[in-house]
Amino acid sequence: MDLATALSIPLSFASRRVSVADGSLGVLEAVRRASERMDVFAQAGEMSMGQNSDLVAFLEQMVHPVALKKGLFHPKLWLLQYASGERRTHRLLCSSRNLTDDHSWDAFIRLDERDDSERSDEDLQRLNAPLVQLLNTLPDMAIRPIDKKRRQRVQQLARHISLVDWELPDRMRELAFHVRGLHRSPLPDFSGIRSLLISPYVSGDGLRLLRDGVREDTYLVSRTDSLDQLPPEALDTELVTYVLDDAASLDIAGASDSDTGAVPLSGLHAKVIVADRQDGAHIILGSANATDAAWYRNVEVMVELVAAKDSFGVKATLDALGELKAEYQTTGGAEPNESDQAKHRLESVMRGMAATRLTVRVHGENPYELRVWADADFAVHAEAAASEGIELRWHLLTRADLGGRSLPVSEKDAASLTDLKLVEITPFIVLEGRDRLGNTRRTVLLAELLNDVESRRDAIIARQLKDRTTFIRLLVLMLELSGVGVPDELLSASIEGGSAGSMRGTAVGSGLFEALMKSVAGGHERLAEVQHFIEFLRKDDEKSDLLTPDFELLWSNVWQAQLALKGAGQ
Repeated sequence: MDLATALSIPLSFASRRVSVADGSLGVLEAVRRASERMDVFAQAGEMSMGQNSDLVAFLEQMVHPVALKKGLFHPKLWLLQYASGERRTHRLLCSSRNLTDDHSWDAFIRLDERDDSERSDEDLQRLNAPLVQLLNTLPDMAIRPIDKKRRQRVQQLARHISLVDWELPDRMRELAFHVRGLHRSPLPDFSGIRSLLISPYVSGDGLRLLRDGVREDTYLVSRTDSLDQLPPEALDTELVTYVLDDAASLDIAGASDSDTGAVPLSGLHAKVIVADRQDGAHIILGSANATDAAWYRNVEVMVELVAAKDSFGVKATLDALGELKAEYQTTGGAEPNESDQAKHRLESVMRGMAATRLTVRVHGENPYELRVWADADFAVHAEAAASEGIELRWHLLTRADLGGRSLPVSEKDAASLTDLKLVEITPFIVLEGRDRLGNTRRTVLLAELLNDVESRRDAIIARQLKDRTTFIRLLVLMLELSGVGVPDELLSASIEGGSAGSMRGTAVGSGLFEALMKSVAGGHERLAEVQHFIEFLRKDDEKSDLLTPDFELLWSNVWQAQLALKGAGQ
């Protein structure tokens, strides 16, 4: 998971007008709100940071690094709940794509909840049992304790999901979910007359498992290095091997890159199994590669559907791939090169260290001091890394110049980092490993933050405000994302940079007053957030001039009205 990419996800919680209108402030306010309603579970040691941003501070509570005793936490699954009054509906996205900005070829499926289910509760509970088990297990997989409210929300989602009837895609029938890595969940049935496997990584044992029960040919689409490293005995006459031809392109009828906003794709990352049987084509897609690790050690999620062979079977899928695939002949037996093996060892060491718990405690005030230490397991992994010839360094995500080569394992001996600004306080630690061959790997660790400063996120928001116009823009966004009906002229004026120096008689002034009074009349609790932020700005010497006398007068009247109505309601 890339943290910078994860910042883009909460924009889907914002209105289209906001997300299109203003990138930086739109992301800021959407992330701030969505962090209260989103939980993201990701494999520890596989978190990275692309372009650095202050806004990752709003991901701290919603990101939960996961570590397993063996294997990887590898699902690529989104479960979403939508609400309108008392009504709830759900959406599921299952794919092979990570939460990164990679432009590889992947496979997706989207399932939405049916409105008119005729299935019994028992049938629905049986169908969704693997998803429910995964959701109920997730909080206990996290390295850091998850607070009670978030844990209860995940468990509540599991209860809702248990009775969802999913609407199948066109021309599909039958549905099953397969979650591997939890207790002794049964394997899917891979048998068939013939099969097609699409997987970037493949092992001899994995291929043997997936071909067991296939009576005729198996077609395998993978990468050249994965195919070359297969054991020669796996490459029999009933196995036909392909790679993706990156020089080819997939034509989408009636669409162009300019129509779709598409970017060129390269590299195979999709994981798909198609098995032709008497009752039709069974399509299984999701996160699992064609390896024994995927099916016997990792936590993986796959969705299985059944459809007509002439539309979705092995031949139909191969035909649909067209010139994207190119037949590839190999004798197998190639050994991984030394550099690849070293990279694999380095990745394993870094994941082991990421599975330990780190703590950061805040001391002092403006400037601040952070004291950082790890648990005893970190030292064990650090010794193992040293024995492998791996050099380690760490630093704060917000300050690359503050860090060190080792981490103490007690607070008494904690590393001391001094002279930090409020916005530089962070629980995100960047860990870098470098081996004897010069291979480097960086990962982001999420520590437990103690004695956090309540106004830290307010300071981060304030840092994005360059002038009075951007302050008004943020205020409009806060109202818009709270569900307040913002007049079009106010939204347009704030987007276009309408003057906020004097608001009397302007579209900004009158429109803002209207929107604020609507918020008061609607009893929106979010006005308290605005009041909290305005109080922070009043105390900030660098930002207090954003609050003009005209605005202070307007806000004073609005807030007094809010307090009066709230008091009357009590």
